[in-house]
Amino acid sequence: MRRTAAVLAAAALLLAAVPASGAAVTTGTAAVSADVRASDCLVAVPTGGECGVLTVPEYRADPDSRIIELPYVHVRSDHPTEPPLVFMNGGPGSGSLQLAGYFADGLGLRESRDVVVLEQRGGARSTPSLQCPGAAAAMADAFITTEDPYEEFEPAAIAMRDCLDAFEDDGGDPRGYTVAETAQDLRDLREALGYDSWSAYGLSWSTQVMAELARIDPAGVDAVVLDSFSAPDRDFAATAYEGLELSLDRLGQRSGGDFPDPYADLLAAADLLDADPVAVDGHNPVTGQPRTFRLTGDDLVTFVHAGLYDVELLPVIPYLLDRLADGETGALGTLVDVGVDELTSHTLGQYWVMQCQDEVPYRRAGAGRASPLIEWLVADEVVCAELGLPSPPAPPAPVAFTQPALVLAGGDDPVTPAPAADEATAALPDRRFLEFAGVGHAVLLSSRCGRESVAAWLADPARDVGGLCDRATPAYDVVGAGDLHPTTRVAQVALAAGDGGDWRALALPAAFALLCVAWLVGWLAPVVAGAARARRGSTARRGAASTLAAGVAPVAGTVFLLAAGGLIWAAATSLPTQLLVGVPRAVPWLGLLLVVGAAGMVLTARRTATARGRLALADAALVWLAFAAWFVVVVVLPS
Repeated sequence: MRRTAAVLAAAALLLAAVPASGAAVTTGTAAVSADVRASDCLVAVPTGGECGVLTVPEYRADPDSRIIELPYVHVRSDHPTEPPLVFMNGGPGSGSLQLAGYFADGLGLRESRDVVVLEQRGGARSTPSLQCPGAAAAMADAFITTEDPYEEFEPAAIAMRDCLDAFEDDGGDPRGYTVAETAQDLRDLREALGYDSWSAYGLSWSTQVMAELARIDPAGVDAVVLDSFSAPDRDFAATAYEGLELSLDRLGQRSGGDFPDPYADLLAAADLLDADPVAVDGHNPVTGQPRTFRLTGDDLVTFVHAGLYDVELLPVIPYLLDRLADGETGALGTLVDVGVDELTSHTLGQYWVMQCQDEVPYRRAGAGRASPLIEWLVADEVVCAELGLPSPPAPPAPVAFTQPALVLAGGDDPVTPAPAADEATAALPDRRFLEFAGVGHAVLLSSRCGRESVAAWLADPARDVGGLCDRATPAYDVVGAGDLHPTTRVAQVALAAGDGGDWRALALPAAFALLCVAWLVGWLAPVVAGAARARRGSTARRGAASTLAAGVAPVAGTVFLLAAGGLIWAAATSLPTQLLVGVPRAVPWLGLLLVVGAAGMVLTARRTATARGRLALADAALVWLAFAAWFVVVVVLPS
């Protein structure tokens, strides 16, 4: 429900922006006006894209409701022949505007239709915003203790209460932050932009919004895409637990017998962490402050669940859980980075205000008390109990609308699992259901076949796009037990240098590479000269032999660098996440080249007559041996 793939969001960041305009209309039970006006662009948008602001009542049932501002991006087609497409991201609390270019140009929709992307009310870019950074920071800090999760999230609940109090003191009305009000925002935007109808694309939480929009505005919505459908009438917590087990079971089936029961491995690893929690150094992504996270079994389950969203991390998780079940906890740092970032990557204040009214009250009693726990579901319970917001008088109804619908589901989705999405939409009268193997959450952002299917179906909703491309073959194979040499230190070094900006982590490899290249270049000229002298006599031949002996180390070191770099590059190209838990099995064996190089140094030392030469060789040997020790610790020793 939470994060969308950052890499595809980045692909949407194209260029330039031009203002938009529109006309006022009358909507809502209080007969107050909705309007659009041009605005500056808050993100980079496609060339020719226009930016604007939709102004609507905060709570339409209140005649005196204040007006709120929701930014949107409008990309017009030069030759529109099909209805426009409107998109809103999931969460709730995930930003939407950055994906305008992805829909317009990445999917090629601009060739035949306009594209409109609207930000969610309460989101980080809307006015007002329910960001609540104090609550988000407390959410991340909950993982630094080993207390009962229902106690760990109390600080986040209190911080959220303070944030909502300030919001209400400033005139805010939390009753306006619901699926129903958000759906009316989209209807108002359609009318304000002058469109008779459009197609709607919902992703995760916003599938509920688009389904509601189709229900309340049947003439204004001609087709609906429901990607990773979140059924409003289902117990979301129970479905998330079922999705976790189903996803791991399917990964086990794809492992070729290497990992027959990843879910059992998860439970075994969780038991080990409950008995002996593990401290992992990291940072709070909201405050940037360093933190030592202390992980229990519940924390592990929570972070694994978050990792299963990612199509590139999915194939690695069975291997990781197998190692964790054996007590090898080195990769926990990677899971912490993924999990904590995932849990705080969206606008948490908006998320809780909406979920506490629409969804949390209708979870099955005690769903969050499963063992082990998915802790963000616990956080929802604790925060919502603190806020005490009103909920609708009746439970949400099953999804019901008559327009054509395309339902997309990831076969390994841990939070909106494919069977649940299939069952919950089966009663729609004009539905196409497509499942994509090896995909986690958000098909659009994870599957090329999914994107092709969406574009083809939108062009002709009556078309059967089920056989358009291969949905049955995952993009990545599950990493096998013998595919990698297990080490997490390589990834830790790379992350420290990259994301952490600490280039000292690569100081020894850099010094070794510089030594090898400089030595090799400096050695080549004497080799060429020595070969010429060797043709002139035995003395010259003896000098050439000395020169050739001096080349053993630089040649061995350079071959080592090229071979190791090539193997790691190939692994990163095929599936980068596998380097989080290991390196290709041949890489440690390349350490034999370091031994050969060291032997070459010994031979060279015996033939070096000058003090200056011996000193230079001693300096080179120090760098060589230091790197060899680094290689043994970081690469060769399992971790």
